[in-house]
Amino acid sequence: MSIEENKAIVRRYFEDAPYNPASCDEIFAPTVRWHALYHTSNPDFDSTPEIERAAYERHKKVWGGWIETVGQMIAEGDRVMAHWVGHGRQQGEYFGVPATNKAITLSGIYIFRIENSRIVEVWNLWDQIGELQQLGVLPGTKELIMKYRETIESKRDA
Repeated sequence: MSIEENKAIVRRYFEDAPYNPASCDEIFAPTVRWHALYHTSNPDFDSTPEIERAAYERHKKVWGGWIETVGQMIAEGDRVMAHWVGHGRQQGEYFGVPATNKAITLSGIYIFRIENSRIVEVWNLWDQIGELQQLGVLPGTKELIMKYRETIESKRDA
């Protein structure tokens, strides 16, 4: 497959599958290996087109009118790296966080490996701290730094 054909498959991941989950059967291989490029208790797992369809449906319930756009795409051989930005509003429970109705903006990078015109492997990384800060679960970076400084100063004064 050409680099342009691989990029077209990845573009379908962002632009077609969220609105037409049935296209997952065309986009994903029967088994897709996911790798998290961030700290998680389950950094690597296998998925299927059926699991991906269900994930898109869950995503819609949690984030409402979520819109994801590709900012940049770089490809070489069987790999395509995509930088994306997403916007949505939390309308459902998310990892135990009740719906906040807060609007959030996220960005991340996915690296896809394409084989036989299908996505077979994905490495993902997104701004999870920023996501949790926007939902109000974690304090903002400025607040975290101030709290750290207070802790250091109180230890120094003790």
